[in-house]
Amino acid sequence: MAGEVEVRRVLEGGLSGVLCVPADPGPAPGVLLLGGSEGGLHERDARMLAAEGFTVLALAYFGAPGLPPGLVRVPLEYFFRALDVLAGQPLAGQRFGVLGGSRGAEAALLLAAHDPRVGAVAGVVGGGVVTQGIDYRRGGLLDILGTPAPPWTLRGEPLPYLPYTLSEELRACVRSGQPVPLARAFRPPPEDPAELERVSIPVERIRGPVLLLSAADDRMWPGADYCQVAMDRLSAAGHPHDFRHRVFPGAGHGIAGPPGAPLTSTTSPGPGVTFDLGGSPEATTMARAEAWADSVEFLATALR
Repeated sequence: MAGEVEVRRVLEGGLSGVLCVPADPGPAPGVLLLGGSEGGLHERDARMLAAEGFTVLALAYFGAPGLPPGLVRVPLEYFFRALDVLAGQPLAGQRFGVLGGSRGAEAALLLAAHDPRVGAVAGVVGGGVVTQGIDYRRGGLLDILGTPAPPWTLRGEPLPYLPYTLSEELRACVRSGQPVPLARAFRPPPEDPAELERVSIPVERIRGPVLLLSAADDRMWPGADYCQVAMDRLSAAGHPHDFRHRVFPGAGHGIAGPPGAPLTSTTSPGPGVTFDLGGSPEATTMARAEAWADSVEFLATALR
């Protein structure tokens, strides 16, 4: 049964977050919650997850006061410090979950691969490939896509990433003013094994179970294909923990986050454009509810 939640802002260590803790005493496993390319905080999501019995830190990593405006050169050490905050919570334990959506799912897998304190990771419409960053200072979408930008760094060094591709078809779509299927800007996973290795996330290092949730009609990026890269690495390594990839038929990119009112549209505002998220409103609404339920059940099983 969902219960009351206590909320406080987290600003120490240069972080920008909201900590949500169940008011009832008792163990409440720690979970780091990461949003996607929209940036900012996801307090509503954190409150709803905390009401399920978790200590939740919703963390902004760009697009919030005191943080960079875009997804460019974000240090993985920033996320390590967020786990330090969870480690200081008396009810949270010392093994944590990470739940990320879209680019936040990419960050979640990276964090889990590089910090042994992560005991479970769930990624919704994410992927096992590092993709180009997003420099919102460039203004319009085509300028953003055309500006090389490493999204993440580790020990001060940028992580290799898969760059965007700017086809004439995509340019024409932007110029037409019609909703843009951003997936056209993302390259498929490289066929060359060395290049695939270079841009892939070493998910086999994760010390716990992995849940990946994708949408079959995701028009924002090829999430199902990128998630398959992670599944292949886990399989090849003989990962000793459970790992699963579920693809929701007919659904679009908007399946991350807790359910709310039924969706009436599958478009979203973007930098100078409208994005086509894919899927039908009905299928995406149903998939969003199921993806949230799957994530809550997964984290509860893995961390309790």
